Amino acid sequence: MSLFGTDGVRGKAGEGVLTSAATGELAFCFAQSLRKDKGEGAPLRIALARDTRESGEMLADACALGLRAAGAVVIDLGVLPTPGLSWWLADQGTLEGGIMITASHNPWHDNGLKLFAGNGGKASDDVQACCERLYERGVSTPNRQSQGERLTTNLHEEAFALYLASLGTTLPATDSLKGRTVVADTAAGAAFEILPQALSLAGADVVTCAPLPDGRNINAGWGAVEPQEMARRVQEEGAWAGVAVDGDGDRVVIADEQGCIHDGDALIGFLATVMQEAGTLRGEQVVGTVMTNGGLEAFLGARGLKLLRTAVGDRNITAAMTTHNLNLGGEASGHVLTPDLCPTGDGTRVALHVLALAAQRQAPLSRVLGEVPSFPSSKRKVRANSRPPLESLKDLQRVASECELKLTPVGGRLLLRYSGTEPILRILVEGREETLVEECATALEEAATLSLHGS
Repeated sequence: MSLFGTDGVRGKAGEGVLTSAATGELAFCFAQSLRKDKGEGAPLRIALARDTRESGEMLADACALGLRAAGAVVIDLGVLPTPGLSWWLADQGTLEGGIMITASHNPWHDNGLKLFAGNGGKASDDVQACCERLYERGVSTPNRQSQGERLTTNLHEEAFALYLASLGTTLPATDSLKGRTVVADTAAGAAFEILPQALSLAGADVVTCAPLPDGRNINAGWGAVEPQEMARRVQEEGAWAGVAVDGDGDRVVIADEQGCIHDGDALIGFLATVMQEAGTLRGEQVVGTVMTNGGLEAFLGARGLKLLRTAVGDRNITAAMTTHNLNLGGEASGHVLTPDLCPTGDGTRVALHVLALAAQRQAPLSRVLGEVPSFPSSKRKVRANSRPPLESLKDLQRVASECELKLTPVGGRLLLRYSGTEPILRILVEGREETLVEECATALEEAATLSLHGS
């Protein structure tokens, strides 16, 4: 299995590649990989940012040591959402790359590294592959400095202010959300200051519902992965909307005034409609993944638009968008990619954009975002400490074949895949008949558990 999953390196902090020493080595290798494109001896400037996990500061120090050992100048941006790092890199235009220290939506005890190019996009496959080769070859870092040394160049306040100011630049008006109450759920993560402030600057009356970060409460019952409490608070407050981002701020889901949660598919469908009406949607296509709900595909098809599916992961979506010159894509999880606005997924920016456009419609948010249907689906996950080829799991394959025979005639489908970010097997069953969907999902979960664990 590659060191890099669908979105960087991820695992339990303090173990494997996420020990202080190993992380420093990997950062060193990343700098060396960037140097190959610039030539030996060329100067490198690389930015670091992190989310609110208690292991973040330790891993930031380790990265800085490795980068400096490779001769790079290190710019510390402190706690900043992943899209904040991405936007800042693109805005500056003078750096060679960046490292975001985060495990995104994972629990607090995990952490990880997302590697960025100087243009604010994810590091290329070639750079990532070179970095992995160097790391596996055991390239040692020369002249390593003391582990206790702090980062030397801190631009957190500058980057924070510039990023925050940028969030309102594409809105129809500076007070687009004036008079509207919006609940903000920051997941106690990297956007804990940015999201409420951005909504307030757009004119909203903001109710913040997630706790302040304490290093261990990131994503714990809050955020885009667990937005139920946010949705409840919307109803309790009589709010117009609720916004939940994940731990590093690149995912977003929105709740309407009734407390109904709208995922990435709904947001993409709404944006596709608006962009089609405005003549700004390129290629008459939208990019999704194998996990995208069939309801979005049907919604787009009814409007003469196509859904192009890719493998899971925003880098795969981005690659397809670049290849076909498209400007809208994303995942049901809440990664919504709008390259005209930001070089990577930006939960806060997309939320502001969607809410501002919805406000112009002069209709309840439930009606505006509720137009995109969602076919009944069931998602299950089974722990997978090892990853035998799925085709070798005969009992699981037998059950899958039986389920497909039932699902296909009624327009259903199933998907089995190993996660690129966690040690689990993901199961997706989707169709128009909820009872059948749940029946097949349960059968597949039981078969997968037996196949992987024998009990």
